[in-house]
Amino acid sequence: MKTMLYRLFRGRLTFKFYVVVSILLILSICSYLFPQIRLYSIAPVTVSPNPLHGRSSRHLSKLITVVFRQFEDFENDIADSVQSFVSAFPNMPVVVVCESTPYPPFPFSATNETLRNVKVLSLELKLNASPQDFNPLTQVFTDYVLFVPDSTRVSRRVLQLAMVAASGSQTQAVAIGVGNSHLTCQQVHWKYADWTLHYSKDASGKICDAVHGQHALLIKTAVLQKLPQPFALPFPESLYLQTTVKNVKVQISEGKLGAGRGVLKTPGAKQRASRHMRDFRVALYKQLGIKAVIREDGRVQWFGCKRETQRCYPSVQGTPSYILSGRNTPPCCRRNMRRVAGHVLRALLQAGARCWLETTSLLGAVLRGDILPWAEYVEIGIHASDVSRVSWLQRGGADADGFVWERATKGHYYRVAYSATNRVYALILPFAARNGTMWPADWVLAHQREFPERHLHPLAQITFAGRQAPAPNDARAFLDLKLGANAVERCDKIGPKLLYP
Repeated sequence: MKTMLYRLFRGRLTFKFYVVVSILLILSICSYLFPQIRLYSIAPVTVSPNPLHGRSSRHLSKLITVVFRQFEDFENDIADSVQSFVSAFPNMPVVVVCESTPYPPFPFSATNETLRNVKVLSLELKLNASPQDFNPLTQVFTDYVLFVPDSTRVSRRVLQLAMVAASGSQTQAVAIGVGNSHLTCQQVHWKYADWTLHYSKDASGKICDAVHGQHALLIKTAVLQKLPQPFALPFPESLYLQTTVKNVKVQISEGKLGAGRGVLKTPGAKQRASRHMRDFRVALYKQLGIKAVIREDGRVQWFGCKRETQRCYPSVQGTPSYILSGRNTPPCCRRNMRRVAGHVLRALLQAGARCWLETTSLLGAVLRGDILPWAEYVEIGIHASDVSRVSWLQRGGADADGFVWERATKGHYYRVAYSATNRVYALILPFAARNGTMWPADWVLAHQREFPERHLHPLAQITFAGRQAPAPNDARAFLDLKLGANAVERCDKIGPKLLYP
């Protein structure tokens, strides 16, 4: 032994160099194959124990399940993306969640020994399946889930840093950029009563409700278990809506994962994927009752009713359905009401008819200069003797702009609908003058009654639905007469209970 050491130290420099490199290479291979072995000093360390440090130093494979959710069946990079994680973390669970059995199938076999921890889960309905078969969370046995977009390559260092951030921060999720993507931190305001989703940019860019841009998301499994449908499409948009309601915040990690093979490069593929994304989004918004989305730049995207579709609420029997649900009139319906109101007022005034805003519409004009947030329809009064001046009230039917004029089957009043399909409407209520009093002309509504003719001499002007509209000259006194004392103040306090107790 002494002779060997003597020859080693007395040998050439090149030989010494090869020996040292060989030793270092052997140690590196051992540390990779046996990560639990560390060459730390065994001397005692007088540092207070930190549970987060011990947690983050555990092997990532025991902490994280990788999930692929959003990708296109007809063109994707899922196979190579899965292989990237399998190569870096052979023991890390990987779940590919599909809406249906993928076709064409992925070019790898889940029965391959190297892919023993990879599972492909189809959510396609099967009559012989159990409820657990459609819940991807039954495949997750780790503390964290890493949602990964298509065409991603893993980085051990970046994932380790994200894991440390997730363990040591107050947030419950960490977003990790992919490739050259620019991530935007968003604040999300879900206004349930107004059927509206509002996105805005977060100036600090640190704590987000949602993140826009190509990214992976590391999130606690315990958070997903509290959400109604954490895997719903479009992803991750649907997930962020659910976490926002639960007040779960997301931070953006400094590092980035690698980008994989480019997919969806052709215009046809992009258009097809965009159409799928819109279909998923429309279905989600319909399920949640989202009618309007306000983007960061102030643009409003409408997902509610149009002229050629039915309105968003059923025929009213007593109290409107949206009020019973604790909501206001859908914003698309109110927008269409404004159009009907403007069209009707123009037609009546051009014909020389004396008309004015009636009870609920006048109340909205006084309170907001607009239709009431919970209005069922627009109300417009007219002198009964002026009805003959308006040709459309005489003949009825659809006018050149598509609005439908019709007389009520019960009572002498009129209704103008937005279209033959969309039955959002304005009521035209004739009042007849007798002995200084305006009386309803052979019709009855619960909140309507006679009133002194002096309220109409002269008529005033008031802002309503984006225009100036004729109104009684003492609006508050008029409303107190129709709805009881302090009608404006009570409406501001109790809202729709003023008319629908």
